[in-house]
Amino acid sequence: MPEIPLNYSINLSDDEAAAMADTFGCNLEDVGQNLQLFAKAALNEYVDMFAGQALINVSDMRERRLVAMLLALPAANFPTDERIARLFNLTISQGRALLRATLSRHRARLKGVMEGAARRFIAACQGEDGAERYARFPNVVVIEMLNAQLSAASNPRSPIRRKPGTFDTYLVANGAFIELQSLYP
Repeated sequence: MPEIPLNYSINLSDDEAAAMADTFGCNLEDVGQNLQLFAKAALNEYVDMFAGQALINVSDMRERRLVAMLLALPAANFPTDERIARLFNLTISQGRALLRATLSRHRARLKGVMEGAARRFIAACQGEDGAERYARFPNVVVIEMLNAQLSAASNPRSPIRRKPGTFDTYLVANGAFIELQSLYP
């Protein structure tokens, strides 16, 4: 396939720029940088449409858009449940459900993305060697994926669990941490 270089600019009204800054959770001057991360995903959607790849319903379209975004974003920018909800104008639980469905249906295409998210979680783990570790991590669906892998291990491990009284801090038993390190070197 030929590579087609594209350069473009877009004019936004002050209201549009403010709404996008709110959605991205950034300053007005950073809207362009944030929007650039999604430009490739949007263009790929048009290429698919022009090439005749039909979408059946809104759910399929959202999943396809989320796949394109996850593939286009740098690994360090894996979106939180809340960010997915904001990007798609959904509730947080609907955003989480969209991510779950997308990761399930597009598991092969998103394998590298999910491995990157798993490595980010492992890197976020803090604590002493041989002891329980903790990590702040804002994506419940990634934790669910890691727990499924821990339960399927040859020696099932304790699940990653939310620290009581917190929203995004998780506790990881030492055996589970070692297993995750071996799964995601």
